[in-house]
Amino acid sequence: MTNTINIQVFMAIIWSDLQVNIHSLKYLFVLLIGIIYQPLPDNFPQPWKYRFLSYWAHRIDQLGFYCEQMNLFTRINLIRNLHYLSIGLFQKRHPECRLKVYDRKIANVHVRIYEPEESIDHEEKTTIIYFHGGGFLLGSIETYDQATYRMANLTRTTLFAVEIFTIEIDQFRYRLAPEHRFPSGLEDCLSVSRELFENGHNYKINSNRIIMSGDSAGGNLALVVSHLLINVGHTPYLLSLLYPSLQFFDFTLPSYRTYLKQNILGVLNENNLVSMVSLLSENEIQITSDFLLNSHLSIDDKTKLYPFIDPNKYLSIAHDFNISHEGNESLIKDLKYLLSPLMSPLLVSDEQLLKLPTILLFTTEFDILRDEGFIFASRLNSLNKTIYHHHFSNAFHGAHAFLYGPLSFEIAHHMIEHTAQAIKNHL
Repeated sequence: MTNTINIQVFMAIIWSDLQVNIHSLKYLFVLLIGIIYQPLPDNFPQPWKYRFLSYWAHRIDQLGFYCEQMNLFTRINLIRNLHYLSIGLFQKRHPECRLKVYDRKIANVHVRIYEPEESIDHEEKTTIIYFHGGGFLLGSIETYDQATYRMANLTRTTLFAVEIFTIEIDQFRYRLAPEHRFPSGLEDCLSVSRELFENGHNYKINSNRIIMSGDSAGGNLALVVSHLLINVGHTPYLLSLLYPSLQFFDFTLPSYRTYLKQNILGVLNENNLVSMVSLLSENEIQITSDFLLNSHLSIDDKTKLYPFIDPNKYLSIAHDFNISHEGNESLIKDLKYLLSPLMSPLLVSDEQLLKLPTILLFTTEFDILRDEGFIFASRLNSLNKTIYHHHFSNAFHGAHAFLYGPLSFEIAHHMIEHTAQAIKNHL
C-alpha cells in the first residue's frame, strides 16, 4: 500500500512539473510568435515560414552592422554567408536527370556548365547563359546551383552559369562589389558572352541559339549584355528575365514606396538599397536619405529620361513626379553612373528596344522591382515587340531560389517550372 501511495505521489509531482513546463512552453511559443510577427499581405506564400526567415535576416543584418563598427568583419560578408546557408547548402543531384555538371574557365571567368547527357556529343546545341541575382553583391554559382540545375533539367538545354557574386574571390571569378566597383562585373559577363557568341564551335553550341537569362541583378546584366552584343552584331535567340532590375532612375514608383516602407522583403530594405548603391560606386560615397526621393537627379536628367519610364503612360496611374526640382548636387555628380544604360537598361530609346529578340519576362507581386517590370512590358507592347509577360501574383522577390531545405517554398518549384516551360515553348 505504501509503495502504491509513493508511486501516486511521484506521478502527481511529475504531472504537475509537466503541466508547468507545458505552460512555460506555451508562453515561450506565444512570445516567439510575437517577436517574429510582421503583417503580410493575405495571399503571401507560406507566411509564417517567411516571417521566420525575414526576422532572422534582419537580426543578422543588424549583427553585421555592429560587428562592422567594431572592425570584426564586414556586414556584407556576413549576409553573403547567410545567403549561402539559406539556399546554397541544400544542393541536390538526381541521377535520373542525366545531367553532366562541371566547372571551367571561359574568358578567365569561372563558369559552371550543366549539359544534358543526350546532347553531349551533339554539335550546335541550344544554350542558356545565366547570370544569377544578389544585388550585385551576394551569391555565387554554388548558392544558385539548385535553381540552375533544375532549369537545365527542365529545358534540356546546355546551361552556362556565370560566377557573378561569390563568397571567396579569386582571380578567375566575376569581380563583385565592393571588392571591385562598377562596371568590373559587367565587363566579365560581356567577355564570357562574347566568347560564346564568337567561338561557339569550340563549345559545341549554336551561336545563333543562345538564350540570355538572369534574375534580379542578373536579369539586369542579361539585358545590358544583350544591348551591347546587339550593337556589335550578335543577337541573342531569346531573352528570359526573372524580376530584373531595370532602372535606378525613380525610387518613388508605387512598388518601391510600398515594399521598402513595409520592410517585409528581408534584407531588401531601404538601408541596404542605399548601401548597395554606395558599395557599387567608384568611390564608396556617403549617400544621404533623400536619395530614395530621387535627389540624385538633375532637372536635365528628369527631362531627358522620364519619358522612358513614365508611369502615367505605361502603368496608367497618377504618379507625382516633380521635374522642376533640382536634386542634391553631390549625389547628381557621384551617382551619374546609375543613369547609364549600362546600369539602367530601361533608359534606352525605342529604337534600341526594337532591336531586342523575343522577351520572356517574369515579375512577382511582392517586389520593389514589380513596377519597372510592368513598365518594360508596356513599352515593348507599345512598340509591338514580341513579349511573353507572366506575373506571379503570390510570390516574393528571390523566391525561385528556395527550392530545397528547411526554408524551401512551394512557390519556388512553380516559378522554375513555369519559366522552363515558357522557354521550351519558344525554342
